[in-house]
Parts: sequence; C-alpha cells; structure tokens
Amino acid sequence: MKLKKLRDKMINNSIDFYIVPTFDPHGSEYIPENYKEREFITDFSGSAGVAIISLSEAYLWTDGRYFIQAEEQIKNTGFTLMKMGFSGVPSYTEWIGNTVEKNQTIGLDLECFPQESYEKLKSSLRFKNINIKNINLIKEIWEDRPLPPKGKVYIYEDKYAGKTSKEKLLEVRREMKNMKSEITIISSLEDIAWLFNIRGSDIKYTPLVMSYAIIEEDRALLFVDLEKISNDVKNYLESFCELYNYSDIFNYVEKYENTSIYVDKNKLNNKLFNCIDKSNEIISGNNLTEKLKSIKNSTELANIEKAYIKDGVALTKFIFWIKRTIKNKGITEYEAELKLREFRKLSKDYIYDSFDTISAYEKNAAMMHYHASEENSSTVKNSGFLLVDSGAQYLEGTTDITRTISMGNLSSEEIRDFTYVLKSHLMLATCVFLKGTTGKALDSIARYNVWKNRTDYKSGTGHGIGCFLSVHEAPPSISPRALESPMEVGMIVSNEPGIYREGKYGIRTENILKVVYDEKVDDDIFYKFNTISFAPIDIDAIDVNLLEDYEINALNSYHREVYNKISDYLTDEERKWLFEVTKNISK
Repeated sequence: MKLKKLRDKMINNSIDFYIVPTFDPHGSEYIPENYKEREFITDFSGSAGVAIISLSEAYLWTDGRYFIQAEEQIKNTGFTLMKMGFSGVPSYTEWIGNTVEKNQTIGLDLECFPQESYEKLKSSLRFKNINIKNINLIKEIWEDRPLPPKGKVYIYEDKYAGKTSKEKLLEVRREMKNMKSEITIISSLEDIAWLFNIRGSDIKYTPLVMSYAIIEEDRALLFVDLEKISNDVKNYLESFCELYNYSDIFNYVEKYENTSIYVDKNKLNNKLFNCIDKSNEIISGNNLTEKLKSIKNSTELANIEKAYIKDGVALTKFIFWIKRTIKNKGITEYEAELKLREFRKLSKDYIYDSFDTISAYEKNAAMMHYHASEENSSTVKNSGFLLVDSGAQYLEGTTDITRTISMGNLSSEEIRDFTYVLKSHLMLATCVFLKGTTGKALDSIARYNVWKNRTDYKSGTGHGIGCFLSVHEAPPSISPRALESPMEVGMIVSNEPGIYREGKYGIRTENILKVVYDEKVDDDIFYKFNTISFAPIDIDAIDVNLLEDYEINALNSYHREVYNKISDYLTDEERKWLFEVTKNISK
C-alpha cells in the first residue's frame, strides 16, 4: 500500500526513480524519529541502508550487520534485499547508474543527502542526461509522521567536559589556520555538542540537539531552535557565540563571498552546500572537530573510567541474577533487557541507555542488531547462549559492552566458537603496535584467530565511542573498511569480534579499550591498549585446551581486575559468586 501511494506521487511528479537514504540533514548515524523515512517505506529498522523505488521495482541496500534482520522485516513489502559487499552485488550508485535511462528523472530530498553522496551519485550518471529533482515525496504519504523533537538544550558542565568551549574554539581555529581556511561550517551534531559543551534530547539514546555551527576567525555562530534555549543556556552561549534560528543557516551561508570555507562533505547536506557562493574556495575533509573530539582529555578519561565501573557493576549483577533465575524459570529476552536496565538505573548518574539493547537468545543472536520487543520475544531456557550487547549514557561518559552468557548445556561447536572469539578478543586487547598503525591493520590482527577457525564476521571489530555523546564515534575504527586514520593516545575504541551461525547462535565478546603509550625503542614509539570495561567473561564456555599460555594469563589478569574493581559494590552472595567465576583457569 505504501509503495503504491509513493508510486502514484512519482507518476504525478514525473519521477522515474526515487531514492530514500537513511539520513537527517546532518549526516547522522542515529536520526530523529521524524526523519526515519527509509524505515517508514521499507519497514526495515536498521541504522544503515538506502532504498530505491522505480515504477516497477523496489530495492533495499544494507550491510552485513543487518542481512538477516532486513530479510525478515521487508517480507511482503515489495522490496528486494541487496547485500552490500557481496560479490556480484552492485552498490546503489552503480545499480542506478546502470539502470536509469537517458533523460529520466531521479527524485530525492537533497536536504537529507550529504554532498559526498550526491557527488558519487552524479558521477555514476555522468554519461547520461539525468535530471535530479529535489523533492520529498515521503512526507506526502506519511500520515502519522512524528513531530520534530522539542527537548530543551542544557549545558554540559566543565567538570565533565574537561575543557571550556572557548578553549575548544581556539583549538579549532588553530586547525583552520593550518588548513588555510577562514571559515568552517559544521553540521555534525556530535561535533557541535562537543564544541559548545551542550547536550540535548533530539535523538533517542544520544544527547544531541539539531543544530548547525559556523566558526569564523573571531566569531562563532550557533543555529538552533531558539525555543529550546532557556535563559540560563542563552546567557552561557552568548558569552562566546551568537545565536540564530535553526533554519537561518541557509540564508546566512549565502552571504559569504571570496572566502576560504572548510566543510565535511560527508556531513554537509547538498542543499546547504549549494548555498555556498561559487566565488568561495571550498576546502573539504573530515570535520576539524572530529579528531579533537576523539582524543579524550584527562578529565574525560577519568570520568569515562568511572562510568565503566558503574556499568560493570550493573552488568555483573545482571549476569549473577539471570544465571540464578534461569535455573527455576524461563525468562523472555525482553524481560532480561528490562532487568539489566533496572540494575543500571541504580546509579544516580544513569541518564538512559546508549542504544537499543540486544538481548538475543540462541538463533536470534545470529542477527547482529536484533532487538526483542514485549510482543515478539523468545524465552531464554536453561541451555545455549544469551547474547547481551548493551550500554548506557552516564553524565561521565557513554558505555558499550557485550557478553555472551552460558545458560546451561552447550554443544562442542558452541564452546569451540566461543573460545575462538575469546582468542581474537585477547589478541587485540594485548597487542602492542607502532605509532601510526591504522585500524585496518589492527583489524587483521583481531581476525587472525577466527580466520584460523575458517570463519569471519561481517562487521567491524571496533568503533570509537564518545564522551556522553554517540556510542559510535569517528575517526577511531578497527575494520577492513577503516579509513587511513591512525590510532592516537587518548582514543577510546571497542574490541568486539564475533562468530554468527545463522539459525543457531551468535557469539560476541566486547570490551572497551583506551589507547595508551607503551615505550620508545630507538626511534620507534609503541602504543598498546588498556581495557577499561569490567565484567566476567563466561569461563563455563571456554575450551581451555584451545588457549595459548599468554591468552590464559591475559584472561586471568583481566578477571583479577574485574574482581578488584567490581566486588566492593556487590552483595555478599554476588561477591562470592564473582570470586568463583573470576578464578584463575589453567590447562
């Protein structure tokens, strides 16, 4: 029905193909509810994907994290799944470049289409006389579309931020000078929140506010819905910047002429980019704030580590609870999720979860981003694995951690795969690497052991994490697709290899790592990782005979830390249990 309504609109507007990406105007990974147009038209709820609709066909592109989920959710919608990264599967730009015919028209909302993506699309069509029409057809058929968010903006205090906004603006201006730019336009919500030391509630699980910013050599301008700004926040912001209404950004940018302007084309939408006068010199690259934000200052690091202790306590209590409870009765995945949140809420600085908790039993865990609901939730029994990937937003920082928990009897295949995932996890956690090493190189180190087991996982091994910001933060990335951005001291990154057997189970072990200095040898500087998240790894699921001595020592050392850091916050019964499950293992 939705596709028919959309196609009727396409015919009325003489459009042959309509593209629906997963973006808001800021290139965000997680977007406000009112911008979830691709989810509306496809029923696929994953955080990444592009839909293309013609008058006779409809396709959804998404990556390996979501293949199983997408297949299930788009059933009976009229869409066909295109598995990104698979041999023989074209990208959506390649597909449309090969499919569209001369003089046809493509429709899309250019306010929700990053300039970089637009240029790739144009390149794929360069040999055809194609008209790209800026139009939003989804809003015309989405009858119960959510209203734009109206949550208030609040100040992120210096005791958490570690640096004032004025100090951060000086750092940005130094970077502007290095790049020979007089102005930078910032549309990334995480970067604006970090730079101005503000937070909001416009996106679920992520404390951001819809906004744009312009930084000049002697002025800072913030474009935001002024109704969200209280008098206290207004006074704070106006002490170092000028405030404008959110929609004023388009007219304001048109004023600049004969100026060097730095932009991030992966974040800046095409509509705003086209407002920049042609007389200006465009300098493009990742936002100047991006790397500054990713290297945490000493205050942020100290606070983040406090957040992970609180989070480890909650997760440890949860593991104890579910292992005891499951002996007597079944628990649904959804009930398990609620119980874990209940433990997290015991901390006074808990704000809300940092993403949709993945509480996935047996075969559901093979879907990397599965989410149980009250209406659709499997019962966890006294056997197999429960995978729980979860995190929280605390004032001190953002957390993310995964444990695969043995619920009882396990098969030899489950134990073997769990052990190989652990081996990969420990290899990354204990590796020493040369300054300048990229996440792409580290990814191969992490995958070595699962590759030895002739398996792979269709996701990255690790991602950066913000400080009371997004649970996914660039540029840190440990992935085959990681950009050539090296690891830097002070970055925070996840370590989460896995093995996923469709129709059987999924296994993932995730901790969070801090990049630290190791030592200098001659002219070479070496870095390493320190693990900063703490909860027991299930020793009941390990085949110790598959572990090497260094892996056994690393796990035992980690478990000693878990007990030392977590035990004081537990009841006597919980503490005795933790002592047992973190005991040294040996062959």
